[in-house]
Amino acid sequence: MSRAFSKAKEFRRFLFLMGLTVLAFAYAMFQGGFVSWFLFYSFLPIAFYAFMLFFYPLSLKGERTFSKQEFLFQEQVRVQIALSRKNRFPLFYIIAEEMISSSSLLSEQQIKKVLVPGFKKKLVLGYEISQMPRGEHHFTGIRVKTGDLFGLIEKEKQIPIENKIVVYPSFEELQYRPISGSAGQGSAMTARAYQNQDTSMSVGIRSYQPGDRLSLINWKATAKRNSLMTKEFEQYRSHDVMIVMDCTPSAQFETVVSFTASAIKGIIRSGTQVGLLTASDNGRSFAIRGGEGQEQQLFYHLATIKEAGTVSFAKVLENETAFIQQSRTLLLVTAQLTEKMIERARYYASQGQFVIVFLAAGSQTASEHKLVQQERGIKVCMVHKGQFAKAFSEVSRA
Repeated sequence: MSRAFSKAKEFRRFLFLMGLTVLAFAYAMFQGGFVSWFLFYSFLPIAFYAFMLFFYPLSLKGERTFSKQEFLFQEQVRVQIALSRKNRFPLFYIIAEEMISSSSLLSEQQIKKVLVPGFKKKLVLGYEISQMPRGEHHFTGIRVKTGDLFGLIEKEKQIPIENKIVVYPSFEELQYRPISGSAGQGSAMTARAYQNQDTSMSVGIRSYQPGDRLSLINWKATAKRNSLMTKEFEQYRSHDVMIVMDCTPSAQFETVVSFTASAIKGIIRSGTQVGLLTASDNGRSFAIRGGEGQEQQLFYHLATIKEAGTVSFAKVLENETAFIQQSRTLLLVTAQLTEKMIERARYYASQGQFVIVFLAAGSQTASEHKLVQQERGIKVCMVHKGQFAKAFSEVSRA
């Protein structure tokens, strides 16, 4: 429908051009004299170019390239677009506009460039996006527009060039030390000690996950099932970590996402397995696993997660009890503290889980400050942007 409307509009402009030409000729014929013929002959080149442009097929091909395919939150992105056409028909200008199916990116800026091609067959334009918003952004095509200098004839074409880039949450390097025991013990040990524990008592087998040690492969079970199977030990289960992230709209939401990403990377690199539950309307739950595959899957989910939660964080903690209690260590990441959320955290601590609440630092309310000061049943750590490692070091000393 839009294409038909564009064609009809272009044809109306063509009729208007013909009318102007006939009008100029009639004026010169009936008026006579130098001035009238001068105006007619002066208008003739303009009309002739516009007639040629009307029948000119605006056939363009394009290619879009990025400085890289994966970016971090608020990182600069450099984009280069190469346009090529078949002939050297002179064009006074070309307006190239990006077509992006990303509301978060379009709200920041409209990407539009003006080129002066002349007789050139190949055109190259580049631009930069200073701060890319987190998410998955689809570049669907380029809208190209050209015409004559007086706007008598305009032609427009959409070049389908599909590209996708993923902007992951920013993260900070930190070291995670697997926490031993329950909330009552509160002791910690290093990842090296954890990995050197006695593994002679196997309690089961599971499918091989990227990152598992080859020495733990159960070759008999692998031969029977025709797929790699790994021995599972009780001490491994006791050091698994479950992270529950609050997705309630907040000014500190990006800090919450960034800290969660940093924690996941640090935990997996320590050799510990981790699971994730995002408490939002489009939230998902990820079973406890380890390895690079798990890290990539969780990071992709954090890249696309939105701050949308109509159900309170405390309610999610209550409804997902069976999933949350799969690990001994529970990390709750939020930007808002409430009494009901603290009550649910105390419940999990009473069930033998080591519960740590990470609160993204911001303008705390009086009630939140009171909860932090009075809380004794569970560990509450303040999270400051740029100091994520400090928050984890406080947990290790717990």
